[in-house]
Amino acid sequence: MPVEPHEPTSALEVVPTEQGLELRFCGAKPGQGVCAELAPNRSGRHPLSKALRGCPGPIVDATAGLGGDTAVMAGLGRHVLSIERDPTLFAMLTDAHNRLEDRSLAEQITLWQGDAVTCLADLPAPFDAPAAIVLDPMYPPRRKASALPSKSMQLLRALVGGAASEGALASLLNAAFTSRARRVILKRPPEAERPDGIAAPTFSIGSKLVRWDVWDRG
Repeated sequence: MPVEPHEPTSALEVVPTEQGLELRFCGAKPGQGVCAELAPNRSGRHPLSKALRGCPGPIVDATAGLGGDTAVMAGLGRHVLSIERDPTLFAMLTDAHNRLEDRSLAEQITLWQGDAVTCLADLPAPFDAPAAIVLDPMYPPRRKASALPSKSMQLLRALVGGAASEGALASLLNAAFTSRARRVILKRPPEAERPDGIAAPTFSIGSKLVRWDVWDRG
């Protein structure tokens, strides 16, 4: 069933293109926006491949966004449940999923619309005891950044609002910790502090731009 584009806010629009549903600022030219992307990404050097090492099984991408992390994990051969609460982003993900030429890859990805905190309490089989839950909530611009955020980040912030509050982040982490996941993985800026009451991660994988905190839960 085709996904009907719609106008998410007065400043943004979603327009069908040859590459898929494109989110862009009103008045922008075609190609100046972003599309969801679920095409294969099979780089074994991606930090997620290290974060998932030694933890086989299906994965839950609890904050799917434009699908970048889902694409990486599917490219690693994992079955992924991608959860997204925003209806515009979910429509874009659905469109990208329908466009996948590799149907075996498409079968590795299950899309689910809903709020992660609620969904993580009632995950469907075979994701009810996942190998890992991956969290990538919206976070604030880096304090030391000298350049503007990426185009996709600017558009996402305009669509869904600013960074997750400390309370919202803690609720998301606690929902993941309460689940039956064997590992919880959180993507944050390198300098970000943990919310109050959250234990230190088992290990972290860092770069100049991103830090992946990993909690092993047995």
